[in-house]
Parts: sequence; C-alpha cells; structure tokens
Amino acid sequence: MRLRLGVIFLLALCFAVSGGAAWADGVPVQNASFESAYTLTTSCGLGCAYNNGPIPGWTMTGSGGSFQPSTTFFNLPLPGGPSDSIVAYSNGGTISQILGVTVQPDSTYTLSVYVGDRLDGEVANYSIALDDGSTTLCSTPTASNGAIAPGTFEDVTLTCSTGATVAPGALTIVLTSAGTQSDFDNVSLNVVQSPEPASYLLLLIGLGSMVVFFRSRRMGVSS
Repeated sequence: MRLRLGVIFLLALCFAVSGGAAWADGVPVQNASFESAYTLTTSCGLGCAYNNGPIPGWTMTGSGGSFQPSTTFFNLPLPGGPSDSIVAYSNGGTISQILGVTVQPDSTYTLSVYVGDRLDGEVANYSIALDDGSTTLCSTPTASNGAIAPGTFEDVTLTCSTGATVAPGALTIVLTSAGTQSDFDNVSLNVVQSPEPASYLLLLIGLGSMVVFFRSRRMGVSS
C-alpha cells in the first residue's frame, strides 16, 4: 500500500513539475485592433474618415491617429475581417503602449503587427519594437512599407528572448514611422517562459525515484 501511494505521489510530482516547467500565454494589449477610436472628424471620401489625434489605450508622438479607409486606400476587408474597419496611422513618430506587466527572465516574446501599404503610394519606413522600460529589448530592422503589396497588410513579427536576469522595466510596444504614411492593425503579443534548471532537476529526481520504486517492487515479487 505504501509503495502504491509513493508511486502515485511521484507521478503527481512529475506531472506538476513538467506541466509547470514551461508555459505560453498571450499578453493583453489594450485596443489591439484600434477599433476603439475618438470621433473621426475628417472625411476622406465615401466611407472614409480619420482623425488626427490620440488613440484610446495608446500614446502617440508626432502626427497620427485613427483611420477608417475605403477601397480607395486599401483592399477590404482589413486583416481582422468584416468587423475590422479602423487602423492606426502615423505620419512620422511613434504609437506605443506600456503593458501592465514587467519583462520576465528566461522568456521568449513574439510580437505580431499588421503593416499596410496604401493603394495611392504613401510610402514610409517603419519599425516595431519591444522595450524594457526605457531600454529597447528588441526591434525589427527599419523597412519600407513599399515592399508590401499595394492595398494589403502584411503580418510583421518580432521575436526576442530574455536571459536569466533582466532589468525590472515595464514591457512596452513601440510602433515607429519615419514618413508619410505607416498604417498598423491587429497587434498581438505572446510569451513563452522557459523552464528553470531547478524544474528539470526536480523532474529527474522524481523519474529516478519512480525507477527505484518499480525495481524494488519487481525484486520483491520475484523473491
């Protein structure tokens, strides 16, 4: 009976350690698809409007705002489907958001942002970045949205990993435009935390103990 209880305990320990050794999760981003917008005050044609001002949930520098494009500017629907009608735009500056989490050690972050190229040839350089407080954690190389098929959006991803020690800064998304015009949509961020060495050690100890238990039981039966 004790042997059986010991085996059950060790199995539970192994599952707990292996299950907690690594985890993946989405990091919440406010107004990730930019659908929440202040009143679009300026018309840019039938079914098209924009405002030059703040975007709810985001901090802006330079000129930019919320943009509801028509088929004059982009092939519709936008990346989020029929319910997605608004994107963020920047005519030189940044659109950033400080997330409600700190940068974690031994973790891999993957940031996904859809970047668009307007049909009317408004081309600009852009980059996307993750910051650790005031320090850049990682960034894409500066690229031109002119390399994207006109009228479409391309999913641009950025992946970066942290080491065993990190500065205790707030995780921040930064979208940068170096001209007229960069358009952004559907921002998402995922994190996968790597297992700590101690977790591997506990798992090996548990598995080794199970082997000893089973061998002891087999020897007891054979004798």
